[in-house]
Amino acid sequence: MRKQLPLLLTGTAALWVVLCQYIHQFNALKMMGTTDQWQQIIVATMTLVGAVNLTRIHGTNIQRRRSGYYNSIALLVALWAYIAMGIYLTNKHVTYRWVYDATCVPWEATMFSMIAFFIASAAVRTFRIRTAEAAVMGLVAAFVMLGNVPLGPVISDKIPQLKDWLMNIPNGAGFRAIRIGIYIGTFAAAMRIALGLERAHLGSGAQ
Repeated sequence: MRKQLPLLLTGTAALWVVLCQYIHQFNALKMMGTTDQWQQIIVATMTLVGAVNLTRIHGTNIQRRRSGYYNSIALLVALWAYIAMGIYLTNKHVTYRWVYDATCVPWEATMFSMIAFFIASAAVRTFRIRTAEAAVMGLVAAFVMLGNVPLGPVISDKIPQLKDWLMNIPNGAGFRAIRIGIYIGTFAAAMRIALGLERAHLGSGAQ
Protein backbone atom coordinates (compact mmCIF):
# COMPACT_ATOMS: atom_id res chain seq x y z
CA MET A 1 0.00 0.00 0.00
CA ARG A 2 2.93 2.29 0.64
CA LYS A 3 3.82 2.10 -3.07
CA GLN A 4 0.32 1.85 -4.54
CA LEU A 5 -1.08 4.95 -2.77
CA PRO A 6 1.49 7.43 -4.19
CA LEU A 7 0.96 5.93 -7.66
CA LEU A 8 -2.81 6.29 -7.29
CA LEU A 9 -2.51 9.90 -6.11
CA THR A 10 -0.11 10.76 -8.95
CA GLY A 11 -2.36 9.21 -11.59
CA THR A 12 -5.47 10.88 -10.14
CA ALA A 13 -3.78 14.31 -10.04
CA ALA A 14 -2.57 13.94 -13.63
CA LEU A 15 -6.04 12.85 -14.84
CA TRP A 16 -7.68 15.73 -12.97
CA VAL A 17 -5.40 18.33 -14.61
CA VAL A 18 -6.07 16.85 -18.07
CA LEU A 19 -9.84 16.89 -17.47
CA CYS A 20 -9.78 20.47 -16.19
CA GLN A 21 -7.70 21.59 -19.15
CA TYR A 22 -9.45 19.87 -22.05
CA ILE A 23 -13.02 19.00 -21.00
CA HIS A 24 -15.55 21.79 -21.62
CA GLN A 25 -17.73 20.98 -18.60
CA PHE A 26 -14.78 21.32 -16.25
CA ASN A 27 -13.72 24.56 -17.93
CA ALA A 28 -17.23 25.96 -17.52
CA LEU A 29 -17.04 25.30 -13.76
CA LYS A 30 -13.62 27.02 -13.66
CA MET A 31 -12.10 23.98 -11.99
CA MET A 32 -8.63 24.82 -13.35
CA GLY A 33 -8.62 28.04 -11.30
CA THR A 34 -9.42 26.08 -8.15
CA THR A 35 -6.69 23.57 -9.03
CA ASP A 36 -4.18 26.41 -9.48
CA GLN A 37 -5.09 27.77 -6.05
CA TRP A 38 -4.47 24.37 -4.47
CA GLN A 39 -1.17 24.15 -6.34
CA GLN A 40 -0.11 27.50 -4.85
CA ILE A 41 -1.02 26.20 -1.39
CA ILE A 42 1.05 23.05 -1.99
CA VAL A 43 4.02 25.08 -3.27
CA ALA A 44 3.81 27.40 -0.24
CA THR A 45 3.72 24.37 2.07
CA MET A 46 6.74 22.85 0.31
CA THR A 47 8.59 26.15 0.68
CA LEU A 48 7.82 26.22 4.40
CA VAL A 49 9.01 22.62 4.77
CA GLY A 50 12.22 23.60 2.97
CA ALA A 51 12.72 26.56 5.31
CA VAL A 52 12.19 24.35 8.36
CA ASN A 53 14.63 21.75 7.01
CA LEU A 54 17.18 24.50 6.27
CA THR A 55 16.75 25.74 9.84
CA ARG A 56 17.30 22.25 11.22
CA ILE A 57 20.50 21.73 9.22
CA HIS A 58 22.03 25.12 9.97
CA GLY A 59 20.78 25.03 13.55
CA THR A 60 22.85 21.87 14.00
CA ASN A 61 25.87 23.67 12.52
CA ILE A 62 25.43 26.52 15.02
CA GLN A 63 24.85 24.20 17.97
CA ARG A 64 27.98 22.17 17.25
CA ARG A 65 30.08 25.23 16.33
CA ARG A 66 31.11 23.75 13.02
CA SER A 67 33.42 25.62 10.67
CA GLY A 68 31.67 28.68 9.25
CA TYR A 69 28.75 28.46 11.67
CA TYR A 70 28.51 32.27 11.70
CA ASN A 71 27.40 32.04 8.06
CA SER A 72 24.59 29.78 9.24
CA ILE A 73 23.57 32.41 11.79
CA ALA A 74 23.45 35.10 9.11
CA LEU A 75 21.43 32.85 6.80
CA LEU A 76 18.81 31.95 9.42
CA VAL A 77 18.45 35.54 10.62
CA ALA A 78 17.97 36.79 7.06
CA LEU A 79 15.60 33.94 6.18
CA TRP A 80 13.18 34.25 9.09
CA ALA A 81 13.41 38.03 9.38
CA TYR A 82 12.44 38.42 5.74
CA ILE A 83 9.64 35.85 6.08
CA ALA A 84 8.32 37.71 9.15
CA MET A 85 8.54 41.01 7.31
CA GLY A 86 6.60 39.61 4.37
CA ILE A 87 3.87 38.20 6.63
CA TYR A 88 3.57 41.40 8.68
CA LEU A 89 3.91 43.98 5.87
CA THR A 90 2.73 41.82 2.90
CA ASN A 91 4.89 41.33 -0.17
CA LYS A 92 3.63 44.54 -1.82
CA HIS A 93 4.87 46.87 0.91
CA VAL A 94 7.50 49.44 -0.12
CA THR A 95 9.94 48.43 2.65
CA TYR A 96 9.64 44.74 1.77
CA ARG A 97 10.36 45.45 -1.91
CA TRP A 98 13.21 47.82 -1.00
CA VAL A 99 14.99 45.15 1.06
CA TYR A 100 14.84 42.78 -1.90
CA ASP A 101 15.92 45.42 -4.45
CA ALA A 102 18.75 46.65 -2.20
CA THR A 103 20.18 43.21 -1.41
CA CYS A 104 19.25 40.39 -3.78
CA VAL A 105 19.45 42.43 -6.99
CA PRO A 106 23.02 43.74 -6.37
CA TRP A 107 24.14 40.30 -5.16
CA GLU A 108 22.78 38.64 -8.29
CA ALA A 109 24.48 41.27 -10.46
CA THR A 110 27.77 40.68 -8.63
CA MET A 111 27.47 36.91 -8.97
CA PHE A 112 26.77 37.06 -12.70
CA SER A 113 29.59 39.57 -13.17
CA MET A 114 32.00 37.09 -11.59
CA ILE A 115 30.62 34.27 -13.72
CA ALA A 116 31.26 36.41 -16.80
CA PHE A 117 35.02 35.96 -16.33
CA PHE A 118 34.64 32.16 -16.38
CA ILE A 119 32.41 32.41 -19.47
CA ALA A 120 35.00 34.60 -21.19
CA SER A 121 37.80 32.12 -20.48
CA ALA A 122 35.63 29.26 -21.72
CA ALA A 123 34.79 31.23 -24.87
CA VAL A 124 38.49 31.78 -25.60
CA ARG A 125 39.08 28.02 -25.42
CA THR A 126 35.97 27.25 -27.46
CA PHE A 127 36.66 29.73 -30.25
CA ARG A 128 40.07 28.33 -31.16
CA ILE A 129 39.70 28.05 -34.91
CA ARG A 130 40.82 24.53 -35.86
CA THR A 131 37.95 23.49 -38.12
CA ALA A 132 35.57 25.16 -40.56
CA GLU A 133 32.71 24.85 -38.04
CA ALA A 134 34.80 26.59 -35.38
CA ALA A 135 35.61 29.38 -37.84
CA VAL A 136 31.91 29.94 -38.58
CA MET A 137 31.05 29.94 -34.88
CA GLY A 138 33.86 32.37 -34.09
CA LEU A 139 32.80 34.72 -36.91
CA VAL A 140 29.17 34.66 -35.78
CA ALA A 141 30.19 35.25 -32.16
CA ALA A 142 32.33 38.21 -33.20
CA PHE A 143 29.43 39.85 -35.07
CA VAL A 144 27.04 39.25 -32.18
CA MET A 145 29.46 40.73 -29.64
CA LEU A 146 30.20 43.74 -31.87
CA GLY A 147 26.47 44.28 -32.34
CA ASN A 148 25.97 44.45 -28.58
CA VAL A 149 28.66 47.04 -27.86
CA PRO A 150 28.94 50.70 -28.96
CA LEU A 151 31.93 49.86 -31.17
CA GLY A 152 29.76 47.88 -33.61
CA PRO A 153 27.68 50.76 -35.02
CA VAL A 154 30.84 52.88 -35.25
CA ILE A 155 32.40 50.30 -37.58
CA SER A 156 29.24 49.84 -39.65
CA ASP A 157 25.52 50.41 -39.31
CA LYS A 158 24.96 46.93 -40.75
CA ILE A 159 26.53 45.13 -37.78
CA PRO A 160 23.59 45.68 -35.36
CA GLN A 161 21.17 44.61 -38.11
CA LEU A 162 23.24 41.49 -38.80
CA LYS A 163 23.35 40.74 -35.08
CA ASP A 164 19.55 40.98 -34.83
CA TRP A 165 19.15 38.70 -37.86
CA LEU A 166 21.54 36.13 -36.41
CA MET A 167 19.77 36.13 -33.04
CA ASN A 168 16.21 36.08 -34.41
CA ILE A 169 16.50 33.71 -37.40
CA PRO A 170 19.26 31.04 -37.11
CA ASN A 171 19.56 31.25 -33.33
CA GLY A 172 15.79 31.44 -32.87
CA ALA A 173 15.25 28.41 -35.10
CA GLY A 174 17.80 26.39 -33.14
CA PHE A 175 16.26 27.33 -29.80
CA ARG A 176 12.79 26.42 -31.03
CA ALA A 177 14.02 23.00 -32.09
CA ILE A 178 15.65 22.49 -28.69
CA ARG A 179 12.47 23.58 -26.91
CA ILE A 180 10.34 21.21 -29.00
CA GLY A 181 12.67 18.37 -28.00
CA ILE A 182 12.43 19.41 -24.34
CA TYR A 183 8.64 19.52 -24.52
CA ILE A 184 8.46 16.06 -26.09
CA GLY A 185 10.81 14.65 -23.45
CA THR A 186 8.87 16.35 -20.64
CA PHE A 187 5.58 14.99 -21.99
CA ALA A 188 7.02 11.48 -22.25
CA ALA A 189 8.38 11.66 -18.69
CA ALA A 190 5.04 13.01 -17.40
CA MET A 191 3.14 10.18 -19.11
CA ARG A 192 5.47 7.58 -17.61
CA ILE A 193 4.95 9.03 -14.12
CA ALA A 194 1.18 9.38 -14.57
CA LEU A 195 0.84 5.78 -15.80
CA GLY A 196 3.03 4.42 -13.01
CA LEU A 197 5.80 3.26 -15.35
CA GLU A 198 8.36 5.59 -13.76
CA ARG A 199 8.69 4.92 -10.03
CA ALA A 200 11.97 6.61 -9.13
CA HIS A 201 10.08 9.18 -7.03
CA LEU A 202 8.88 6.36 -4.76
CA GLY A 203 12.39 5.50 -3.59
CA SER A 204 15.26 3.30 -4.68
CA GLY A 205 13.44 0.10 -3.73
CA ALA A 206 10.31 0.80 -5.76
CA GLN A 207 9.48 -1.72 -8.46
